[in-house]
This record gives sequence, C-alpha cells and structure tokens, in this order.
Amino acid sequence: METLFALVLTVGLTNGDFQDVVVGVYDNLQQCEAAAVEQQVAGECFPVERIVRADELPAGDVVKF
Repeated sequence: METLFALVLTVGLTNGDFQDVVVGVYDNLQQCEAAAVEQQVAGECFPVERIVRADELPAGDVVKF
C-alpha cells in the first residue's frame, strides 16, 4: 500500500492562534502538489500516517464499560 498525502493549510485566527486544516487527501505526492497549484493555495503536502474519524477510537485504546 502506497503512502497517502494530505494537503494542509495553516490558518491564522483573529485571536492569534494557528490551526492546521486538511484540504484533501491524495494518492501520491504529485497529485497533492498539483491540487495545491490548481486550487491556488499555499499549502504543504504531508504523508498521512493514519486517519482517525472524529467518533473513532484508535485500535490501541482500551475502553472499559
């Protein structure tokens, strides 16, 4: 399985904080960089180690009921 790449923008908030925002996830680095050019954004492409959904617990976590 090949590594996925995420196009990430860093957004400056009015309170002085910064937030990273994932714009999209792509099959390879070339597609990610092409998307940044096409969308005319100054984002960076990072390899994706894993994707965890908001309501999902990573496999390593143990939940006791």
